[in-house]
Amino acid sequence: MRILLLSIMAKCGVFTHVRDLAASLLKKGFEPYIGFIATPAAMDMFGVSKQDRSEMEQSLSAPCFYYNSYTSLLENIEGNGADLVHAHSPIVLKHATYIKLKMDIPFVATLHGLNSWTRNYRKELEKADRIIAVGPEIAASCGKAFKDKITIIFNGVDTDYFRPDYSKTLNHPLRIIWTGRTSGAAARGAEYLAFALKILKKNNIPFEAKYMGYAFGAKVGNAENCGWVHDPLPLLQWSDMAFGRGRSLREAMACGSAGFLLGEGYGGLVRAKWFEKGRQPQLSGSLKHGCMKLDAQEIARDILFFHKNRDILESARRESRLIAEKHFDVNKMTDETVKIYTEAGADF
Repeated sequence: MRILLLSIMAKCGVFTHVRDLAASLLKKGFEPYIGFIATPAAMDMFGVSKQDRSEMEQSLSAPCFYYNSYTSLLENIEGNGADLVHAHSPIVLKHATYIKLKMDIPFVATLHGLNSWTRNYRKELEKADRIIAVGPEIAASCGKAFKDKITIIFNGVDTDYFRPDYSKTLNHPLRIIWTGRTSGAAARGAEYLAFALKILKKNNIPFEAKYMGYAFGAKVGNAENCGWVHDPLPLLQWSDMAFGRGRSLREAMACGSAGFLLGEGYGGLVRAKWFEKGRQPQLSGSLKHGCMKLDAQEIARDILFFHKNRDILESARRESRLIAEKHFDVNKMTDETVKIYTEAGADF
């Protein structure tokens, strides 16, 4: 089955999601390929350089192409065929709608963020056969208009790729990483981690710390700022403790970092008991989902505890990996997505 994924070439979680979904679909015997919108406006919006594009392309398992008009999109598809089109960004919804009508194939849309979906994209979503939301709040942001065709499927990560470095020891200063792509209230957690690191430094506690990604608007210090990293695996394997939220935290936990939920609020160490009885915590780091208010002293105490108790840190790292394998694996996400493809009318 040929699956056309329409998306954006951007340094963000949407690209990573599409990349990992395509790789997982390939392993399951499907034939995904990816169309990236490449109009001048889109490329300027996402600020992707030629080098960025080259490195991002190299991380893809599935073939890809670029299009800048309905005509160029259709030309690429007519040469490859498609049994279903799956859109992953608001700016490609209209193109997916066009392909659905032009080729008479099912259309699935995945919504990756909060938006006034009904107000801004009602016509496009009315044409979608099924809609996936990557979290309950995103589904709720659609209102009642599309509740009968929305399914929530949480992000998954490739736990075969994002894996621990099993040769690593803990005979070094504690290694701490913040990882994410956040802004606004969610970025405040990165700033409070910096405050916590300052407290530890003042008390002569040895540590190494890095920030990977972007916390727009946050003032961070006492750590190396790595910015966007095309392949985060080495840094995630390097770390002992990872602070973040959402997909970024899932990737770090899969690499065997003890995962600490940090965003608008602080949730502390992610524990297996959070997932008991079929619960699926959102890992949003928000106050309304149960996180405590940000407190640099509390974060510093948690870091200090694991600095002093390396055996417990090792246990927490193993538990993080097990949580990722059981609850975050991309194969779970892909299997649920394929089920949506069937419901949308795809004929396997």
